[in-house]
Amino acid sequence: MENQTGNNPNEKNKNSKALLYTIIGVLVALNAGLLYMWQKSNNNTTKVEQKLEVTSADLKEKEAALADAEHLLKKFRADSATMASKNKEMDAEIIQRKNEVTQLVAKLRATEGTNSNNTKLIAELRAKMQALTDKIAELERENADLKEQNAKLDEERSQLQVENRDLGDKNAQISSENRKMRQRLLSEAIKVEPLKKRWITGKEAVTYKAKDVESIKTSFSISENNMAEAGERVIYVKITGPGGTTMANGNEGGTFDFEGQQSKYTYKIQTTYDGAAKNIDASIWRPSGDLKPGAYTVELFCETFKMGGSAFTLK
Repeated sequence: MENQTGNNPNEKNKNSKALLYTIIGVLVALNAGLLYMWQKSNNNTTKVEQKLEVTSADLKEKEAALADAEHLLKKFRADSATMASKNKEMDAEIIQRKNEVTQLVAKLRATEGTNSNNTKLIAELRAKMQALTDKIAELERENADLKEQNAKLDEERSQLQVENRDLGDKNAQISSENRKMRQRLLSEAIKVEPLKKRWITGKEAVTYKAKDVESIKTSFSISENNMAEAGERVIYVKITGPGGTTMANGNEGGTFDFEGQQSKYTYKIQTTYDGAAKNIDASIWRPSGDLKPGAYTVELFCETFKMGGSAFTLK
């Protein structure tokens, strides 16, 4: 019986199938385990990569914040040196904010790697840097306004200086004119006589007939003026005829300065003056041609001023 059982084909088939199923079960379990291990390993790799990315971003943010802070502190030091060279002091509030930034930079540099404290320090550093930048910008705006106001004041001061110089020049000119006016010479007792010669006696006589006039005689005296400087004087005699033109013989006349312009004269007289009243010898002017009927004027000028004058009419 035992031989029959051992050689039974059906029994052998059953044993083979059981063994096959067992091997398949083991392989499935093994694959499931491998799959689980692969998924776990993949998740760990992803977490590590994500952690590395976070760490790299934190480090970049830290380095960026420190670089910005160093740039701001460098600018602060340069501004402080510039103000010190001009004997000016930095604003106390700006110095305080700068010290806060410096302290946070030191704290942030002292930390290693990444941690939650870095994030807080970076945020605080950024805030302090912004506060310092805003305060500097505020002072720069105020300084710009002050510079603009100073520029306007400088312009107004320059304008006032120009006006003062102009006033000074005008005052000097007025003083000079007043001085000249005080020294001005005036004539008095002017006497003008158109003359002719008498045929019988040969003496000169006054006439108002134009065709008979042979000469014009002018006599006067200079008034007293103690303000006038003593010295030589030139007196210009200007005889104007009916046409309004200055009468003169050949090269006898010329021009003189009167009220900033050149005016013609008929002849001139030279004399000395010492401030006292003085009689001037009568002068005779003889026209080169016949005179015309009409109004005539005789005016006296000295040193750009009119001394006096007189008029007569010929028929």
